[in-house]
Amino acid sequence: MIADLYYTEASIIGKNMKLLRLLIKGPLFFIAVLAFFLVSSIADLVVRDKKTKLATFSQIASFFAKVALMLLGVKVNLKNMDKYVKSNQNYMVVSNHLSYVDIFIIYTAFPAVFIANSELEEEFPLGAITKFAGGVFVERRNRSRLLKDMENISRVLELGFKTVLFPEATTSNGESVLPFKAPFLKSAINTNTDVLTLCINYKTVNGISINKENRDYIFYYESVAFFDHFFRLLTVRSIEVELQAIEEIKVNPDMTRKELSQIAYEKISNSYSGISDV
Repeated sequence: MIADLYYTEASIIGKNMKLLRLLIKGPLFFIAVLAFFLVSSIADLVVRDKKTKLATFSQIASFFAKVALMLLGVKVNLKNMDKYVKSNQNYMVVSNHLSYVDIFIIYTAFPAVFIANSELEEEFPLGAITKFAGGVFVERRNRSRLLKDMENISRVLELGFKTVLFPEATTSNGESVLPFKAPFLKSAINTNTDVLTLCINYKTVNGISINKENRDYIFYYESVAFFDHFFRLLTVRSIEVELQAIEEIKVNPDMTRKELSQIAYEKISNSYSGISDV
């Protein structure tokens, strides 16, 4: 009887704490997003040169990404990243993809330009945030646009920016790294830009190892609505994640995009730790 009362009381306290986090974090995050849009809009009006504008957008986004992670209670552990945090060298950066939070996590390491699916462009607020962060939208479903999209990515690489691609082309449920779709890796070959492979491993949610029971707090996959997921994420006390730089892939003109894709996939898949059943 006493034990039942204890667990009931603990459950009530837990629900109240989740509600409290939601009520505190929600308005603060809203203010941060408004500030991001305001600062980026001013930069858009003031800065005319394309390269300078992209650099400004990515710097602003990198700053606000760190603010967002602080509000969300996300602690990022960088592994083998020192060289790339300090380097101005550009790369085609390739990573596995589990959540929109992945973008914030990579921004903690360095400013970058992200490649995003065109359908995201009309999804609020992610589309607007990506646009004002200088993102490049691509149409993966339209082969007639493929060459134009690859040219746009190549131009960003030639301007000297680290350019981030999630070649799974969607987010996964965390059980494995999904097969890579190769087309846009061709831009790295066309511009002779080396590929930097990263692996994102979420470690804990509220101090508990990531598993099938708690993954939906952070993993954003299938048809879940953005705001349903985001409000759930706001109730979390803490998340720990590791961002690992695996290895650079030296690109040469004789490579095919499928060969490059396979090499990148194997490196990232072998470094991904997955999730536990419980």
